[in-house]
Amino acid sequence: MEESIASHARRGFIGLDLLDAACLVVAAVAAVAVAVNERNPVRAFAAVCFTVFVPGRAIVSNWQYVRDHPTTALSVLLSLAVLTLAATVTLWIKFWHPLGLLEVECAVSAAALVAAILRRRRIRPAENPVVGPSQLSE
Repeated sequence: MEESIASHARRGFIGLDLLDAACLVVAAVAAVAVAVNERNPVRAFAAVCFTVFVPGRAIVSNWQYVRDHPTTALSVLLSLAVLTLAATVTLWIKFWHPLGLLEVECAVSAAALVAAILRRRRIRPAENPVVGPSQLSE
């Protein structure tokens, strides 16, 4: 039983790391496309993917409470809420620079995703297994 929980946790960590790595790639592509001022479909696609998912994923992957729950919808919700809040605040303080704001958001999200990946790599699944909702009642 102990080995199955540890192997399940290890597989879960690898899947989460791959998802976070994909988000890092999207953030990097969006930041580079904005920095070089390319106006093409890749920039638009990367910006939309980043806006809809990446900042929320950076928050959710560092939030211990939601580790065992489905996180896709929460990632989208948090991403749109945080980016809307950031844009609103920069408008209120009369410092509206959307491309610069996107680059800052890419950098902050990337740092949070790297921190989440490193944190998961430090946890040893055999010593600290992921406990799912079905195991709490046992």
